[in-house]
Amino acid sequence: MKTTCSLRVFWVVAFLISSLSSRAQTLGEALNAANFTWITTGNALWSGQTTTSHDGDSAARAGTINSAGQSSALQTTVTGPGTLTFWWQHKPSNGFTTDLGFKVDGVTQTNLSLYNVWQPYTNYLSDGVHILQWVFTNSSSSTLGEAYVDEFTYTTGSTVPFITDQPRSQSQVQRLDAKFNVHVGGTPPMGYQWIFWGTNLPGATASGLIVTNVQITNLGDYGVIVTNSSGSVTSSIATLEFGHVTAWGFNDYGQTSVARGATNIATLGAGYYHGIFARTDGSLGFWGTDSDGQMQPPAGLTDVIAVAGGFAHTTALRSNGTVVAWGNNANGQTNVPNGLSNVVAIAAGDNHSICLKSDGTVASWGVNLFGVTNVPASVSNIISIAAGQYFNLALKDNGTVTFWGLSMPGNSSVIPNLSNVVAVAGGGSHAIALRDNGAVVAWGQNTAGQTNVPPDLTNVIAIRAGYNFSLALTAAGKVVAWGSNQLGQTNVPSALTNVVAVTAVNGGYFAVAAVGDEPPKTQAQLLYPVLNT
Repeated sequence: MKTTCSLRVFWVVAFLISSLSSRAQTLGEALNAANFTWITTGNALWSGQTTTSHDGDSAARAGTINSAGQSSALQTTVTGPGTLTFWWQHKPSNGFTTDLGFKVDGVTQTNLSLYNVWQPYTNYLSDGVHILQWVFTNSSSSTLGEAYVDEFTYTTGSTVPFITDQPRSQSQVQRLDAKFNVHVGGTPPMGYQWIFWGTNLPGATASGLIVTNVQITNLGDYGVIVTNSSGSVTSSIATLEFGHVTAWGFNDYGQTSVARGATNIATLGAGYYHGIFARTDGSLGFWGTDSDGQMQPPAGLTDVIAVAGGFAHTTALRSNGTVVAWGNNANGQTNVPNGLSNVVAIAAGDNHSICLKSDGTVASWGVNLFGVTNVPASVSNIISIAAGQYFNLALKDNGTVTFWGLSMPGNSSVIPNLSNVVAVAGGGSHAIALRDNGAVVAWGQNTAGQTNVPPDLTNVIAIRAGYNFSLALTAAGKVVAWGSNQLGQTNVPSALTNVVAVTAVNGGYFAVAAVGDEPPKTQAQLLYPVLNT
């Protein structure tokens, strides 16, 4: 009898535990913030769940949206001044057409750009009542993604300003504009006063500073003093010097603030959020974000003759024909195959790397999404390569192009009867080819006009592609850009001349150019190498 009673009690307790753990969580419980009023609106509603969370307990999940233009919103209200924090995660659709953003009083503060990992976020609010919203949207049909928010906290009170991202020392080409930015935390509103050699710059009271038409009198040390009602903070010194490299476009991570020491440039490269140059002595320079060590090459690395970047990794080709890679290695993209040698060119996609050997064969490694690292048996007698975000292009010695990986909208591979090609470039979902007569053709996704080659474009000697824009370098040293200009990526500086090299990256929204007195370089990964026989 005692045994039967004990078993009965055990099963009752087990049932109660199971019922409690499996019952639906309210939004307040899921967010660890039951003392706030939570509202959900849109085509599908947010809800509490216990399957995915940051704290190991529960989190709020956006409703499922599977049609273009649909959204799912989560909302609450707080009174400032105060500081809010939360964790969030975005698992995008296969086509990366879903987006998770955070708004205060209807104004977007940030969008979650890092995928599939939990990220913390902090925001400082001014006096008054504020409406907070997390909005999950879909820009395509029949695509699914997931969005989560967890561990919401809000603390009232004012915070003294502090600097989260200091102004960056940089170099700039003479006659172009230099831009300094500072990112701060603390209770708004903020006041700014930029200084040059310790002296206040008249009228320089915005969060950013533009030094127009940089000349020798503008070179030196800059800084900024930031104030609010609770106090002030002074930035570190940011030095401006002349260089031979410039960049434009998306700059949230310092991608257009070219590093100092940008002289004697041999070649350029770019990752999604960082820029790279190799000098004629084989040394390297970096700028942008170093989130995964992509700007930290192995100690003692020298004799670099080519560089390439992906989402958060970097590859380098040495003059002895070997390849070195570093940075994010979650998908094996920096695991250079053992014994790889006689390499003459390199390229990188989102999370994969590719190289061309002197015998005209190609090797690829990293994530094999869409078969991007499965080099077709027909890929031989190759003279140049390019990587798109999730595809590769290989140029044969007969002037034709081979494609493999994720098929692009509008064309499954390449333009029919494409021939007489001397260089190729890959973007997010589009590709470009340069013909031997200096003409350019493009195909693939054209949502931003990235394949609308300007009709008067001639005498092109080099091409590159960003995520949704395209670049061409003419024999006259001029850069021509077309496609999306949402982040200024096609705003080529009007004073930019004597360009000798240009680059962009298939998942990026910025462009880089090098200037000099010598003739422009073709910047094809390698043009007509002598194949080993």
